[in-house]
Amino acid sequence: MELIPGAQLERYVVISRIGAGRTATTYHARHVTLGTHHALVVPNRKIRGLLAQLVNGAKIQAKLRHRGVVSCTDVLEWDGKPVVVLDHVQGPDLEQFVYFHKLDEERIDGIAGGLIEAVDFLHANSVIHRHLKPGNIIVEITPDTYVPRIADFNIAIKAGTTAVMEKGKRQVFGTAMYMSPEATHDTNAVDYRADLWSLGCILYFLVTGHHAFAADTTEDIFALVRSGTYHPLKKLLPDVPTRWARAIAYCLIVEEDDRLQSAKELADVWFSGLETRPKGVALAAPVGKVTLVFTDIQGSTRLWEAAEEVTRHSLHAHDAVMRAALQKYGGYEVKTEGDAFMVAFPEASQAIRFCVEVQRKLHEHPWSEALLARKEASVEPGFRGLRVRMGVHEGLPECRRVGNRADYYGPMVNRAARISGVGHGGQILISAETWEQAPRDLRAQVVETDLGEFQLRSLSGTQRIVQIVPNELSERTFEPVKAERVAD
Repeated sequence: MELIPGAQLERYVVISRIGAGRTATTYHARHVTLGTHHALVVPNRKIRGLLAQLVNGAKIQAKLRHRGVVSCTDVLEWDGKPVVVLDHVQGPDLEQFVYFHKLDEERIDGIAGGLIEAVDFLHANSVIHRHLKPGNIIVEITPDTYVPRIADFNIAIKAGTTAVMEKGKRQVFGTAMYMSPEATHDTNAVDYRADLWSLGCILYFLVTGHHAFAADTTEDIFALVRSGTYHPLKKLLPDVPTRWARAIAYCLIVEEDDRLQSAKELADVWFSGLETRPKGVALAAPVGKVTLVFTDIQGSTRLWEAAEEVTRHSLHAHDAVMRAALQKYGGYEVKTEGDAFMVAFPEASQAIRFCVEVQRKLHEHPWSEALLARKEASVEPGFRGLRVRMGVHEGLPECRRVGNRADYYGPMVNRAARISGVGHGGQILISAETWEQAPRDLRAQVVETDLGEFQLRSLSGTQRIVQIVPNELSERTFEPVKAERVAD
């Protein structure tokens, strides 16, 4: 059973669905009295062992307070299942972050330092995580910094215990390519050094964008892990700092006694030779060549007039979907006005991926029946829920800063806004010159239509516009764009 925007669980009102996995669905929610934001983890199934693990992990997590750990603040009960209440962390997981953000040495050092410090804190509090991997690390993005925060304590244990697992029984569980050699034989028997192996794998991924141990089957991965067979960092990337290569190599030693023995030791090797240890520095507003995206919701004024409460909750969900995708793909929120967003990206491919993801997520979102009953959000072939139009264009705007914020001005900004303005809800329109930069894998995910040349209001020259639609939404059809078409 899905929770829709506006649904209330005890003291929490649901804003949006963050994500759905095999075992649980996570929602963004707001405390009705305090106004604080939280994540609600709702199990998908009533399986006794699974529910016991969830509660056990929550008990461990609730006692941990550190900037590098996602805090647990409460446990509710809904539909006969425990619902774990966590801090809401605004940002992508580390896997998404690495794939879609450009990271220099300073930023890699900042993230690595935050992770190592957080793992050291866990171990100092007798907690062995046992499931460290990029997907279980959320990168919180603030205006000033990146903060990696460890999540998912479902199989964590206090040192000297086996939590809810059966004592004395060999069990193997976790994510194969991030498990230590000893964990592949008996995960219940591991100690702190298993986390250090996993951290070494994470740091390898952070630097390279590749998994240290990858193969087609779990058994093949286990064989690589048990033998310590991977491509050394310096062979893959000869120019990376030697200190990084040495630190990762010391983590990925098969024999536990020969491996680094603590996170403090790892930090000393990783930062060896540096006078100061860098902190995470967030990406600033892009300058130079920039890709702008303008968006707004079709029919939002009519929705507000007809169903104010439903619209309010639905727009909160819309904003959450927009910001989650924005941070995943490395965008910069320039400003919002009502339901309209203006956002900037350093590369066209990031901007286009953002648009495709938003359209997918809005279509999949668990909208209320009251919203779907409105013509502006009704279910039609390819459409479901709020309809957002999007315009994308790349150029060289003038960037002006006011305090710690940036805004953009100039002809390319006007052109990007006009491209958005001639579209319809659910439509992605891109200047042809911007679309030419889309990589092959992105082109394979969409249906592309060259709409032709148009004269855009108040702008000189003409503009060729391309429409793209995600493959799974290919049933969408649109009226002609609201601009004068120029004969070919």
